Amino acid sequence: MAPWSEVEINRFLARQGMFNRRGLSPADSEQLAEKCLLRDRDMDDRRMCIECKNLQQGGGCFAAAQGWVVGAPRNLVPVKTMFQRCERFEWAVPKASKESK
Repeated sequence: MAPWSEVEINRFLARQGMFNRRGLSPADSEQLAEKCLLRDRDMDDRRMCIECKNLQQGGGCFAAAQGWVVGAPRNLVPVKTMFQRCERFEWAVPKASKESK
């Protein structure tokens, strides 16, 4: 694998922190953030619910609860770490980590 750029390192740290705040263990957050880096390098357009601003604290999907996701139940609790496509995906903006400042 090619060395990581400064932008990739900062994005990795921000994602790792967000995933940890959204309930993953530090080890799982690190592993998932690295999978996202590889996904980005491959220009894969799939996303995970854990990256979406519609993911609620209780694990439910706000977009589904509003009836905006065709065919989805309003009480949808998605698998938050599975790469997929969703017409209602919206990026959650992770807070910058202290290490990247």
